Amino acid sequence: MLGGKISATSVVNNTGVKQYSLPTWADFEMGRATVFWETNNGQKPTSGQLLTIYFNSSASSLTPNSEYGIGFNGGFNQPIMCGGEPRIMAKKERGSLCTPIYSIKINVPLHALTLEFSFTDGKDWDGPYKLVMDVPQKLKGLPQSYFDEGLAKELAHEGACENAIYPEAVFIQDRCVFPAGMIQEGGDRCDLDIVPGCTDPESPFYDPLANVDDGSCPYIVDEEN
Repeated sequence: MLGGKISATSVVNNTGVKQYSLPTWADFEMGRATVFWETNNGQKPTSGQLLTIYFNSSASSLTPNSEYGIGFNGGFNQPIMCGGEPRIMAKKERGSLCTPIYSIKINVPLHALTLEFSFTDGKDWDGPYKLVMDVPQKLKGLPQSYFDEGLAKELAHEGACENAIYPEAVFIQDRCVFPAGMIQEGGDRCDLDIVPGCTDPESPFYDPLANVDDGSCPYIVDEEN
């Protein structure tokens, strides 16, 4: 294992690859679905945008490797484009009663139409899965050859694949834990929008955007008293 990669035999399977539909976050978190994905803008995966893929090993037959956990292997437009060696996924602990969730970020190339990917524990594989990208309006209607040639140019320079697929050091955001029976359908998350800062309007350090006082307002002593 070198440079965040895993030594494992990659299996290319051109048959039986089905387009993956997004489950609810509740189903994913409870182990009823293996894969969940999200984008920065909440829309469907789009060429040229950032995508995060999550994997719940409890919904699969994989046993996380004691050394690195779970590896991700993916390719754009075809299984071998940026496939190669699996990359180690970031690990998110969920306590002693739940198995960890693994994640990886994808910088989707502008000319990528699909992403085919699988997961491995270094011995067995789970997948393949397939996501179809939404294409920017200006590129819609162009032939497949245009995207294949453009993608080859995008990924031709050194380090391009490493920049396109990389581990996520920190989750984009932690999900809130709802009381039993209050998990919302659709995989909704709670956004707390906590902005720490000085909330005293009389203070020279007042932050109008802050909604939680973090103690940064200096304590001013009235010398006359």
